[in-house]
Amino acid sequence: MINFLRKTFKNNKNLSNVASGDFISNVIGALFWLYLAVLLTPKEYGEITYLVSIAAFASTLSMLGAYNSIVVLTAKDVKIQATINFISSSAGLIAAIIVFFYIDKIEIGFLIFTYIFTNLIIPHIIGKKQFNEYFKIIVISKILTVVSSLVLFYFIGYLGVIIGLSTPLLLFSYKIFQIFNSIKIDFKLLKIHSKFVVTNYVLNISDSVAGSLDRMIIGPLLGFAILASYQLGWQFFGILMVIPGIVYKITLPDDAQGISNHRLKILTVSVASGLGILSFILIPLVIPLINSEYNDSVLPIQIMVLGSIPGSIALMYWSKFIGTQKNKILLGGSSIYATSLITLIIILGQNFDSLGLASAFTISQIISMTYFMCANHFLKLKEV
Repeated sequence: MINFLRKTFKNNKNLSNVASGDFISNVIGALFWLYLAVLLTPKEYGEITYLVSIAAFASTLSMLGAYNSIVVLTAKDVKIQATINFISSSAGLIAAIIVFFYIDKIEIGFLIFTYIFTNLIIPHIIGKKQFNEYFKIIVISKILTVVSSLVLFYFIGYLGVIIGLSTPLLLFSYKIFQIFNSIKIDFKLLKIHSKFVVTNYVLNISDSVAGSLDRMIIGPLLGFAILASYQLGWQFFGILMVIPGIVYKITLPDDAQGISNHRLKILTVSVASGLGILSFILIPLVIPLINSEYNDSVLPIQIMVLGSIPGSIALMYWSKFIGTQKNKILLGGSSIYATSLITLIIILGQNFDSLGLASAFTISQIISMTYFMCANHFLKLKEV
């Protein structure tokens, strides 16, 4: 598998830039959040997670399915970026005002715009196939985020992390201004491509429900300390999904061309399974080294890291269905995962606290995997 990845990246510099940028950015981000777990109390860690989730969910609601829409339409040389940017920014301003009156923290408004502008600029760069620029901006923005967050933490406390997370806003604001300066706003283009944009918007909302709304529910329902345990487990899960995520970027264009890459996918799932089991074994040794206040969370985190196994399998099917343009299946799978996760969090979380949340997370991953496997079987598609 390593030889295959090395050969693939050597022969495709663009893919190498994207995958390397994602890998470096994801690893830096994961280590940053793990380090915060060392510095902060579980309550503080949970509160930051809660506030970040509010900003992330509000930004998703504000964007017109921006990421996928901009990537595809930019690649087709459709000059719609300024229109989507204008609508998303306007909606983001409304969302920031609403959130400010809800939680009375102006820094969350800046974080909302940071997420919005990031998800407007990054797909624009990918759509333009400026992969070297992508590598630079994603790595620089992540390093800027981590450094400023840690510096502000030591000066003004844990809420300084929220301000630090917003610092890439300056970088992305400049890029947004460049787009407005070079492309005119044209609502007619939005009307022409409305079906595609709306489909992506709904898909993004479904993903955000599982990626942000879960934490927004857990905080008020069970407390920030329990949310911290859930977030820490999710960070370990995210680390384990880095390799499948890189392979996904390789298999997606091949799937679009009818090339299954079956062997690579099997190898990826095998590696992910091995790392998931290894992590399950090592978690009891690692957690006390991070923060002894999380010792009671060892078993829940072990359960969550096992979720990387069905999660990796589902991601390989996700590549297949995107490549064959089965958008309805993707939307159905995303909706089922989000619905099952939120439902199980409410039911199991209230009865079993952290253990219930971890079980809800992993069961939802299994449900998602099963759905995609069944869809692939009944549609009688070629092997994944």
